[in-house]
Amino acid sequence: MAPVVAAAPQVLVDESTRLANSTVARIVKASKGGSLSDPTIKKQCVEKLQKINGELKGRIADADALAAHEAMKAGITGALGCDHTKLISVLCTRTKAALQRTRQAYRRAYDKDLAKEVASETSGVLGSNYGKMMAYALDKDDEYVADLIHAACHGMGCDEGALIELCLTRSPEQLAAGKKCWEGRKDKALFDYLGKELPDITYKNLKYLLLEILKGKKRWDAPVDEARAAKNADFIKNNGKGMFASMDVNKVADCLLCGPPSETRLLAELYEKKYGKSLKAKLEKKGPKVWCKAATALLVTPEEFVAMRLEGAMKGLGTTEKKLVRLLGGLDHSSRPSMPAVLQAYEKKYGRTLRDALRSEISGNFLKASLAWISALEDPAQANEALTTKKFDEVEDTDELLDALLMENESLGGMMASLDARAIYEACHGFGTSDSKLIKIVSARSKPHLQKVAAAYYEQRDKPMLHRLRKETSGWYKKLLTYLVESPEDADVRALDSAMDGLGADGMAIVDFLVGHSQARVRAAKAKWEGKHDKSLVDRIRSELHGSNKTLALQLLKGERDEQGAPNVELAQQQAETLHKAARGMGTDEDSFILVLAKNSPAQNVATRTAYENKYGRSLDNLITKEMSGNLAKCLQALLLPPADYYAMRLRKAFVGLGTSDKVVVRVLGGHDKADVLAIAAAYQRKYTSHLKDSIKKECSGNYKRLAMAWVSVPDALADPDAPIEIPEETQEKEAAPPEEEEEPEPETPPAPPPPPPAYKPPPAPVYQPTAVAQPVAPPPPTFMTVPVPMGVFPGMTVVVQAPTGQRLAVIVPQGVGPGGVFKVPIPAAAPPPIRYY
Repeated sequence: MAPVVAAAPQVLVDESTRLANSTVARIVKASKGGSLSDPTIKKQCVEKLQKINGELKGRIADADALAAHEAMKAGITGALGCDHTKLISVLCTRTKAALQRTRQAYRRAYDKDLAKEVASETSGVLGSNYGKMMAYALDKDDEYVADLIHAACHGMGCDEGALIELCLTRSPEQLAAGKKCWEGRKDKALFDYLGKELPDITYKNLKYLLLEILKGKKRWDAPVDEARAAKNADFIKNNGKGMFASMDVNKVADCLLCGPPSETRLLAELYEKKYGKSLKAKLEKKGPKVWCKAATALLVTPEEFVAMRLEGAMKGLGTTEKKLVRLLGGLDHSSRPSMPAVLQAYEKKYGRTLRDALRSEISGNFLKASLAWISALEDPAQANEALTTKKFDEVEDTDELLDALLMENESLGGMMASLDARAIYEACHGFGTSDSKLIKIVSARSKPHLQKVAAAYYEQRDKPMLHRLRKETSGWYKKLLTYLVESPEDADVRALDSAMDGLGADGMAIVDFLVGHSQARVRAAKAKWEGKHDKSLVDRIRSELHGSNKTLALQLLKGERDEQGAPNVELAQQQAETLHKAARGMGTDEDSFILVLAKNSPAQNVATRTAYENKYGRSLDNLITKEMSGNLAKCLQALLLPPADYYAMRLRKAFVGLGTSDKVVVRVLGGHDKADVLAIAAAYQRKYTSHLKDSIKKECSGNYKRLAMAWVSVPDALADPDAPIEIPEETQEKEAAPPEEEEEPEPETPPAPPPPPPAYKPPPAPVYQPTAVAQPVAPPPPTFMTVPVPMGVFPGMTVVVQAPTGQRLAVIVPQGVGPGGVFKVPIPAAAPPPIRYY
């Protein structure tokens, strides 16, 4: 079958005015916009999502199996005990379906049963209860039934409460499968076994009720028969009527089991309405006490029954953790009831959340595991597993299937974020930092996913991930990593602060921010910057820029640019004429250029550019270059380019000249998402016939180079899970150090402005070494020349100067030196004297 993108370009290829996005994001946008009306396209989208989700499920299961094995076999001390914190983060944050995949992966990798391993390795004082709970959670439906029957009847006495819970919270199909599983293990008949474990002298009536349920008499989804319910209400009223008459509890049990649970509740309502007494009071008055536990439980909803059992486990002196273990471990989306229903019923009945109740009654690893398990089972995506695995042609409501797959993908993204957060911690923990592991994780993720990773890291460690990364790294590697992990708004705020702090503003950095980003992102960054500094960004830019540069920046900052507007050919011809007139005569009306190009949509600017070329026989770029200079000309030219082409041009210029402008490289690469930077790399290759990855390899160094190369070449592993991830090999080359900066304070505290950059330090002069046998001539000591900065030239820009030796040098104006200032550069050594041979 053809790829989705090829078959449905109108759906999965993003607008030409914006950079490309991930496959999943495009499907989301198409489904919300109603663009998936074509069944063929919708089918391809569904199959693409199923493939992506399937790959992610397998990857998560393999990673969890490995992590669980490490937690149980290594432990915090290296070889002693179990790392309970890690094991809880692996098992208790997953859904039942995910745990089954992990169990299968564990069996493939280690040829052992994960459920038994967990029960064995957590049998100590610190982990016994949560380990037993997760052993139940790892069970399949039939295994849970068999395990609970064994636990209830094994040893001295019988735990009838556990058997009642089991029979009232499992469907007839699950109970039948569990019975078969138990009999296969024991080579015994379950009914005979229960007959011995529940002696008639104590459990005769309860045994009848439970065996009837195990036979499948309690039907879950049968239709409600109101007439039958009314008849049964009358029968129960008359059964055992009189002071000394006994009640035939087995026949009453038949009445309670003959319909679905909703009919049993209707029976109780009709009884109370007709006779003015509750059915519960009748059963408790006439029936045996142990039988009444099960009979009265049938009168309430399953979720209310489980809520009552949970409250009972925590009520009184001490907590019955054994009961909590089997109740929590047995709940999932397929149980009757589900975990979300139980949470809602508990809070409604007792006026507090189950989480708060558990916090007041249990502690330690059991509490941590229980809270994590509750959160995992609240995930609505896990209930969709039965639907998301179906084929497109097998489903009647294909929109529901697509929505379920998108929800499932979001859930899997959260699981991957949890894995990544743990992996990043392990990469930074201990002696030294595993940079290869760190680069492999960060470079193969999108920026929105990295935000989820940061949130998961904080939840796991109660510390910000970014501060840990900045502590473990340095140089340009640290700066690029910071930009990548930050949200787009935070990265933009960082870029603006860097551009406007110190002496003079970095005009091109402000241009990069205003021109290449969407209006929505500009507005979000503006709000973030103003919230951080309690100042107006408009006022700050007004004070930093001058003349037409200020006019253009303020116009773009208004956010009035029509990004999606279709081109108007007639308007384009009028605008071309307006721009031509603005450039005629003495001086150029720069404001006219700004008002036209800064308000147009990208498509309209392309139309205006074409109209100008057709009418006047020259390019609009050439006109701008001739009539204007500096950042204004660059910004106006940028407005004529697609964003990917503009940023490709900025990177190309950063690599050309004396040294590499690492600041530009970090800002451009770190400020863009994975899909966007791949589009920039494609534009770079198209424009300059060379790979961006190769240019980075040539111009950058160290881990900074490895991270940048991976970021522009490695695909998003969550959008394309089966794509190979190739990380550049580690080298011994030393990374060039960036300007020194102060370490950032903790969150909520505005970061201090960076200090002025250090004085320019010239590189060491090359040593001339003749190849023939001759007396080597030492190079003269380096000398310096003073370079004045012309008006309109700002830090980061390149100027050409002539040395006293006659050589022409291209030098970059350093940060902190503005128009009218001066700085020094070394004068290249004169050519060595001729070699004299003897």
